[in-house]
Amino acid sequence: MTAALKVGDLTRIYPGGGGIRGIDFTADERAVTAVIGPNGAGKTVLFSIIAGLARPESGTVEFASPNARVAYCPDVPQFESWLTALEVVEISLAMSRRREDRARIVRETAREALEACGLGSVKDRRVADFSRGMLQRLGIAAALVTDPEILILDEPNSALDPIGRADVRGIITAQKRHRCILLSSHMLSEVEQLADHIVVIDQGRVITQGTTASILTEGIAPVWAIRLGAPAQISAADLAVAVPEARFEFDADMLCTVRFPSFESAAEHLVTALQNLRAPIIEVTLRDRDLDASFARIIQNQEHR
Repeated sequence: MTAALKVGDLTRIYPGGGGIRGIDFTADERAVTAVIGPNGAGKTVLFSIIAGLARPESGTVEFASPNARVAYCPDVPQFESWLTALEVVEISLAMSRRREDRARIVRETAREALEACGLGSVKDRRVADFSRGMLQRLGIAAALVTDPEILILDEPNSALDPIGRADVRGIITAQKRHRCILLSSHMLSEVEQLADHIVVIDQGRVITQGTTASILTEGIAPVWAIRLGAPAQISAADLAVAVPEARFEFDADMLCTVRFPSFESAAEHLVTALQNLRAPIIEVTLRDRDLDASFARIIQNQEHR
């Protein structure tokens, strides 16, 4: 993939000790790069600098295009309360264009952005009547209408219900076909579904980064939970003899845990272990393989260093 932006040794430290220190990462075009970390880790500071709203003390932000458009949607977008949703998006569109282009702006473009964010039916409602979740959607619409190369979304789903989160997932999935998206969210299950690359920061520093798949397995133990369709026809002791590389435990008649000393050993012997259970297999799940568990492991390991 082609890099849309490169962040190099970016530093901005505030008097109280907050900020970022030596941040390095690359975000690709037509991909979602998620920046995750505890509260106060420096995510919003980082996004503000990339968006040009704050200056770093040192370091660089380089875009693939020298005139790259960057749109930043904060976690709680704020708009003038007397404006309608349509007026907010029209103003955003007008401000993003050169003066000679403004005459060609059509209302349909703003309507399309609102429809894409699930606000088409309330386009003429004033912002004062919007819930926080609706404001978040409106912020995304106001950003999208500018057609940015870099779209920054800071906690875009924090105030949304499950249906709203699914809608925003759909928007992000569709938009990453056209642009680079930087995403921050404490809802790590959402990040897991959306991100191509994850950067984990803590206390203003990058502590690890990589593909979503690599982050999910970082520090994980090779333990599988196996749900059976009927009781196994073999005991744990006999299984240990049949597959000495694995350790078996029956948590219930139809729930078994299998542990291996390494992922290499599991790759070689897991199928054999499943065959020796002599029962229908309903589900085989790598334990703790979700972003919440991975994030907790990464942060805990960092604290113990």
